[in-house]
Amino acid sequence: MGKIIVVAGVPGTGKTSVSRELASLTGFQLIELGRYALERGLVTGFDDERGSYVIDEDALSREVSMLAGNSEGYIIVSTHYPEILDPSVVEKVFVLRTHPLVLEKRLESRGWDRRKINENVMAEILGVVSYNALTVFGEEKIYEIDTSNTTPGEVAGLVADILSNKTVIPPGIRIDWLSVLPAEELSRFESYE
Repeated sequence: MGKIIVVAGVPGTGKTSVSRELASLTGFQLIELGRYALERGLVTGFDDERGSYVIDEDALSREVSMLAGNSEGYIIVSTHYPEILDPSVVEKVFVLRTHPLVLEKRLESRGWDRRKINENVMAEILGVVSYNALTVFGEEKIYEIDTSNTTPGEVAGLVADILSNKTVIPPGIRIDWLSVLPAEELSRFESYE
């Protein structure tokens, strides 16, 4: 039975680029979960307000678990909603974190509207992806990595080193943007209108 290595984070933290680099370094199969759901028709509709598809989470989770069950090696899963995956097939969850002001610039460069930028930056400030993963997988499987000033290749190399035990970092939630972000900066991201 295969095991899943999750690379997670809000949009703009580098999960797609890091996952692709990691797959190239390790030779592990890569599943970009959102794309995989679309290709397999595992969606229930489209959310016009958010401009994104609504994933059939149960069906997607079952399919990924079956894929892991039929695999011999590791599978990298890139996603911003790791909590839908079955914890019994997930070995480690690497949550990519990016300083909120750096993340804002990355999302602006994509041409996103202010509402979508604010929603995603606030999710990063609050550590939503980390906390959702924590509730499902437990602290011992969660590894946060700050991608604010690193390249996808550097992050992929670090993840590969952690997987091969060349580098040891403590698991758990370690990044707290609320402690470093001034209150006036925080208030800029509170409006979703």
